Amino acid sequence: MARNIFIVDAYQVNDQGAYAHINGFPKPFDSNSYDNDVDKALKRAQGSFASTWSDFCAVDNKQIQLVTLMDIHGILLDKKCLGDFPAEPVNT
Repeated sequence: MARNIFIVDAYQVNDQGAYAHINGFPKPFDSNSYDNDVDKALKRAQGSFASTWSDFCAVDNKQIQLVTLMDIHGILLDKKCLGDFPAEPVNT
C-alpha cells in the first residue's frame, strides 16, 4: 500500500471568545513511522482523535471545541465539534 500521512488537529474558542489551536496540534501520523503500514498509522491517528474528543467532552467552559482527522491530501476523514457561538455577544 502507498504511503500516507494522517493529521489530527484541534481548535477551540474559549469562554472569552478567543480562538486558538490546542497546544500540541496538529499531530501527524506518517505510515513511514509505522513500518510503512498505512492501516496502523490510521489506527494511531484515530486513537489520538478519539482521545482528544474524550478530553473535550470532559470540559464545559469552552464556547467551541473542534477536532479533525484528515489525510495528507486534505480529505476530511472525521470531525467532531462541541458548542457554538452564543446568540447574544458576551460582554466582558
